Amino acid sequence: MPPLKSPAAFHEQIKSLERARTENFLKHKIRSRPDRSELVRMHILEETFAEPSLQATQMKLKRARLADDLNEKIAQRPGPMELVEKNILPVDSSVKEAIIGK
Repeated sequence: MPPLKSPAAFHEQIKSLERARTENFLKHKIRSRPDRSELVRMHILEETFAEPSLQATQMKLKRARLADDLNEKIAQRPGPMELVEKNILPVDSSVKEAIIGK
């Protein structure tokens, strides 16, 4: 390294060393990053065969279908009265008689 003659040169050398250190760190991270199949296995990336320009639309459609399916299942879910009648939801016997009407 050449001798430092001024504080500005010293500052520039420190800046250059920091930049080189950051560059080496990033190169190491890029070399050691997992490949696509590993990211799919870890559920970080979606496994899709759609064109990249269509992947966002595909994901929105998938979420919309899931929301529709869940809403349909919630709509078909039995209410509390039905659960009491089938002895699935436990209640006090006097309350049960009042609800069922026996």
